[in-house]
Amino acid sequence: MGIVCMYNTIIAFPLIVGILGILLSPVPTFAVSATTMTKPTSGGSLNVVLQPSPVPIVKGTQTNFKVNFDQKGTSTVQPHIDYDVTISKAGKQLFDAVTQAGQYNGIALHTPDGIITIPYTFQQPGTYTIKVSVFGILFNPINHEFAQFQVNVT
Repeated sequence: MGIVCMYNTIIAFPLIVGILGILLSPVPTFAVSATTMTKPTSGGSLNVVLQPSPVPIVKGTQTNFKVNFDQKGTSTVQPHIDYDVTISKAGKQLFDAVTQAGQYNGIALHTPDGIITIPYTFQQPGTYTIKVSVFGILFNPINHEFAQFQVNVT
């Protein structure tokens, strides 16, 4: 009877340790599906947060660029921003939000809540520049400031 008991203990012990090891293991972390990039504007008035979705960015698939205009040094969204967003590749401008919105007279666009989403479909792979320009804060004009971001398209 002692041999059977010892045999059961030899089998049961590693099984219990294995189960406890699984249950007590840290929960694996998974990569976030979008990349968030933050840069101050060239004059330092705001932080611009750019979040493309989906990631990776693939040619021929619409990418939505969520842009938050945050008060400098904080993550508090700054309302009432006059802005423009351009997309270019190798110095050639491919997209301009102001023109896309039908504002051919060069007047900036306005976001009352400080958050915008810009949809764009890239036609070719490569490295692109996203330039977010700011022309006014809280209905007050400012000298043109901008933040530039590089994105890779596969």
